[in-house]
Amino acid sequence: MIPQNAVALKLNNAVETVLAADSFSGFQKAYLIATAAGELKKLLTPEYMKPIMDLQGNKLGFKTDKDIAQGGAKGQGYPEEVVKNCLIEAVLTGVQPFGNQFNIIAGNCYITKEGFGYLLKNFAGLAYEIIPALPRINADKSSAAITMKVKWTLNGIEQERDLEIPVKMNSFMGTDAVIGKATRKARCWLYNTITGSEIPEGDAMDIVAEVVGSKINADETTLDELLIMFHSKTDKLTKDEIENAQRIIDNKETASYHKLYKLLTSK
Repeated sequence: MIPQNAVALKLNNAVETVLAADSFSGFQKAYLIATAAGELKKLLTPEYMKPIMDLQGNKLGFKTDKDIAQGGAKGQGYPEEVVKNCLIEAVLTGVQPFGNQFNIIAGNCYITKEGFGYLLKNFAGLAYEIIPALPRINADKSSAAITMKVKWTLNGIEQERDLEIPVKMNSFMGTDAVIGKATRKARCWLYNTITGSEIPEGDAMDIVAEVVGSKINADETTLDELLIMFHSKTDKLTKDEIENAQRIIDNKETASYHKLYKLLTSK
């Protein structure tokens, strides 16, 4: 059995072969990525993955939409194979496997605000600044718009851009949360601009805003969406309302979904 520290070193070396090959493209780069991904899959055995799986649903590790839907309940989340694939994609993109630098949403890897911050901080020759304006929030707090001024210098060349960024909201989000989401979008835009990449921005907490803030037809509400809404509003519910909601969710009482949805959206 290979010692864990030796495995970690082999993992890091496999990742570094891809990240250090900036001058490679086409089949050369594809071969490097494929070789590194295969090596990582082989090294990430169930034994080595076990402590990594324990990082799931934790900001010290990585968040997932399933953890959000289940209110962060232990034992919920994605199976090992999904986590392994997303972990490999994340590290070969250049982010770290800790510090909430990537999330798993719908079984796919998404780089977070922290992840884009890490990528930009370690991008050779880059200095940048993102300056938020005051968010413009609509009356029902379902969305906001904000101008983010992005200034950057790359290899001595200075550039500047004002980005108009829309942000989905819910009733619990304040100005700081809007600025945080817009910062992630601005960092993503800057990274994609300077690298020519098309990495989508996103993190698991967006699931809460999308469901709570944009649901239109209560008859189409799913159990996962009710779970998200329930766990985001428990502090607004009475003891009886919490018990009734928990019963409906636990027993999957579909006939009562509409009633529960109306209750949760009224809070």
